[in-house]
Amino acid sequence: MNILLVSGPGITLKEPYNSGIEAFIVSFANQLVDEGHTVDVIAHEAEASAKFTLVNPFTVSNKAEPDFFTCFKEKLQFKKLDADLYDVIHYNMFYPHLLEAGLHFNKTSLLTLHSPADEKRISAYKELSRQKDVTFVAISERVKRQWDQALETDMPLINNGINVDLWPTKSSEDRAYLLWSARINEEKNVAAAICVAKYMQLPLKIAGRIVDQYYFDEQVKPQLNDQIQYVGHVTQHELSSLAKKASAYLATATWQEPFGLAALEMLASGLPVVGFNTAVPPDWVHESVLTTASLRWQDLVELVKKSNAISPGTCKEFASNMNIQNMTLNYVKLYKEVLSQKCIVEKATAEI
Repeated sequence: MNILLVSGPGITLKEPYNSGIEAFIVSFANQLVDEGHTVDVIAHEAEASAKFTLVNPFTVSNKAEPDFFTCFKEKLQFKKLDADLYDVIHYNMFYPHLLEAGLHFNKTSLLTLHSPADEKRISAYKELSRQKDVTFVAISERVKRQWDQALETDMPLINNGINVDLWPTKSSEDRAYLLWSARINEEKNVAAAICVAKYMQLPLKIAGRIVDQYYFDEQVKPQLNDQIQYVGHVTQHELSSLAKKASAYLATATWQEPFGLAALEMLASGLPVVGFNTAVPPDWVHESVLTTASLRWQDLVELVKKSNAISPGTCKEFASNMNIQNMTLNYVKLYKEVLSQKCIVEKATAEI
């Protein structure tokens, strides 16, 4: 099968990744290639070791919020792609103008919804959801429930998966510090993790990209010392090394986390996850995932204590069920189903 995965203009697929979506795209594309498919990925840049082919039809824009003329130019550039090369076009980021432009290809298209159903995205996708050539896909029960209601549909669900081999399991003896890793901003709420570590007098390693410099300067930087350390924006290999000596992973996001890819990676590394219900999918019911409905950091303290009894093997076993191989198998199955349905419709239309 020939597949085009679309990220977007200016997107880098080099480590350290800016978000979990970039990690998802790289892992998914490489796995598709491993399974014998031909895969092109639209992005600005990728690692030289990538198994897929990088395609970049865009003039790079540095604008976080592209204006009308930038979007118009990007649509024209996108339309110049030779879509006949592909069986499926699979979108993964919030660039509705590209999805709209892609409709003229008359190609089977999928859009994986990696984000909550906020007002901005609902407005952009409502009209597009009525197009027969576009299939929307949810990455978790939480996301599916939100988007089914917003778009008045019943979309397929394919849980995210990770390459478990990238996350070797820690030993039971290594319990040097707590670990937190995510984008650093208010909704990811590293401040709660800092409070837990200080109260329990435990070391804490903080990893992640600073996306809100004011929040970092006000809530994080003043707390840094020998006990509370910020280690920077790290690669997957560097994060895996940090996980080997950690005792637990703190998931403190206060927004409705669409999936919790970082939490899954830490579980695969053998780390129990301790956090708020908002920070991990509610259907992750397992002894290695200790969460509370409260958003008070104080209510995480007892859960951290309980996590010490959970073995790395128990965490790994749970995470292994959500692997990249199963996820890719489900996507390929969906590709084939959608292509088959399109063939049936086209045949019926031709006979009329």
